Amino acid sequence: MPPKTERVISFSDRSWVRREYQQFCGRYELDETSGLYFDSDTPSAHRKLISRNFLELPRPLREAALYLGLTVSTTSNRCTVSGNQSAVYGDWERQDDRIMPHLEMSASSLSSAVSLPHLVHECCHLFWAVQSKAAKLAYIDQMVALVERFRADDFVEVTGYAQDYFEEWRKLINADGYAIATRRNRALEKWAMESFCESVAKICCPSYKQDEARQTDELLQERLRIMREEFNFDPARRLAAA
Repeated sequence: MPPKTERVISFSDRSWVRREYQQFCGRYELDETSGLYFDSDTPSAHRKLISRNFLELPRPLREAALYLGLTVSTTSNRCTVSGNQSAVYGDWERQDDRIMPHLEMSASSLSSAVSLPHLVHECCHLFWAVQSKAAKLAYIDQMVALVERFRADDFVEVTGYAQDYFEEWRKLINADGYAIATRRNRALEKWAMESFCESVAKICCPSYKQDEARQTDELLQERLRIMREEFNFDPARRLAAA
């Protein structure tokens, strides 16, 4: 059997690593099928599940993940170190391969019902990270216009998770002060990014969070139009090719 292709990542490689994230340094093994690097302790069943799901992602998401050198690990805990079901970490203030991203998926995220949409969501963060500032600003401008079109007072996001970020931004819209303006801009960008990730997950996996019973088909179609215009990205192509 030929030796496995490995990467060894040190603390100096990952500027975002703090004490609670030290476990995300170490030895990673290449999965030849997907091109992902898995923590050497990742169970075989988890590698196969994530690799299989990864190959189902829209190509631009896969390309972003591989371009940034994404590494992957799983945990038997019900949540990640950051307290979520799945999480992608990185130095988001940097660009390109200096981001050094890592994906952690918990036991809650490894069921057949949610593993694919969770992977879509996390890889969308990587896609977002490699987009130009101009493209992201244009996307955000169109997002705000959509809110006005769909009436801000009763605006319904595609998932409850995205709704929380929308509400955080909305409560700062009419607040005054320099510090508030900075917080408002950050909240706007955070909502735009998280709702982008959730929207792509819903487009790729229509049953995702279906139990929330949100009537957002029209909103999703408008979001899809904006993704095509500003990012030249069409996650619906994955469904057409399936």
